[in-house]
Amino acid sequence: MPRGATSGAARGLAPTPPVKDRSIPSAPSMPATRSVYRLLLLKGLTPPEASALTAFMCGLPTSDLNWSIKQVNELLFLRRMRQIGRFGDDDGESRRTH
Repeated sequence: MPRGATSGAARGLAPTPPVKDRSIPSAPSMPATRSVYRLLLLKGLTPPEASALTAFMCGLPTSDLNWSIKQVNELLFLRRMRQIGRFGDDDGESRRTH
């Protein structure tokens, strides 16, 4: 160790505790949608074609659907929130007061 240098413990810094195993399932490998979309545009695809191909690569249905990249990202976000339990089947339903 160089002269005058001190370790983190000597400076009063506590070591970071290990991260506890959480029950959140890992996300499946998904491409970075905006990067893929831009690359497809640079390769000559039209925006609707690039969006549809990006959606297909992410496992979304593409037959007879006209995706925008914003819609693809929103749906992937909602899918992930559902996977980790942030909302369920009853969320968003109106509540009965009687």
